[in-house]
Amino acid sequence: MRLGHLGKIGIGWGIISVLGIGAFVASKTSVDKNRYENMKIRERMRQSNVGQYEVKEARRKGTKETTNGPTMNMPQMDAAQQAKLQLMQEMEIEMMSDLYSRMTQACHKKCIPPKYADSELGKGESVCIDRCVAKYLEVHERIGKKLTAMSSQDEDLKKKMGV
Repeated sequence: MRLGHLGKIGIGWGIISVLGIGAFVASKTSVDKNRYENMKIRERMRQSNVGQYEVKEARRKGTKETTNGPTMNMPQMDAAQQAKLQLMQEMEIEMMSDLYSRMTQACHKKCIPPKYADSELGKGESVCIDRCVAKYLEVHERIGKKLTAMSSQDEDLKKKMGV
């Protein structure tokens, strides 16, 4: 049996379709595998952080720590001090969240082109992001130290003036 021109085109499309579907399934499997690995890493990070937060919370409450650490008894605080401490903690969480958001946006804008060529970061992009994050955190730490020093100077000045 001899195939005509349209028959050859049909067979070509059939082969291309099968190969395309196979390539799609292979790439989807690879992406799913990477997603699963990333989820496992995130879960391990979340679990490793849980213990730290539980210890801090236990210390704040003056109760026995939930991990295998020592017992910490804090002096009882009145309601105003507890409210102030709670407000400070909430502000710190909000500030850290804001820092993370700004850092993510700035480093993404600086290091990653608007049109993605790959599903994963290239070596240059990874190095750029590492440096960007390190610089951002270093500057944040320097500013924090400077503001703390300025604040303590202001407190000393207020004490000297008797305010």
